[in-house]
Amino acid sequence: MSDQYTAGATRTTAERRLTADDGTVTVRKLVSKGERLGIDTGEHGIKLDALLLEALSWQRDLEAIDDLLGGWAFATDPVAAAAGEDAEIESAGEEISISSEYSHVLVRDVQTPNGPGLEMTTPNRGTALTLGVQALSALAAVEDTYVFSVWFETPFGPEDTALEGPL
Repeated sequence: MSDQYTAGATRTTAERRLTADDGTVTVRKLVSKGERLGIDTGEHGIKLDALLLEALSWQRDLEAIDDLLGGWAFATDPVAAAAGEDAEIESAGEEISISSEYSHVLVRDVQTPNGPGLEMTTPNRGTALTLGVQALSALAAVEDTYVFSVWFETPFGPEDTALEGPL
């Protein structure tokens, strides 16, 4: 029996690699007692479950995300800027589904006029966010996902706040 299918083992069921001038990011669907999206730069990595991905998808103010993370990668990400301007975005691959009993997120790699990106969509909520290699690299460098807990101060989603933006 293969070790990859033993109880508690993590297996990769989908993988994408995004490369831009900012570097390379590998995105993987990881399955082990739940589903996670792994974002890895080679130097940093993070694993996000469906609930964290959904919360990220409803963030409208990229500068507020930068403030939360202590950097300036999201607001200056050229791919996120192109997506925010309703630029033509072309799907570059099949969707990856990340689900839990609380949320469902579809992730797909896309091509924008400003380069490759990753689009996160929540079908039930109707929110979406597209991030490029620059923002994904900043996300991968987050050491503790507890920093995102501020997004759950309003447990039913976005409200009219500085962090979540106007409704």
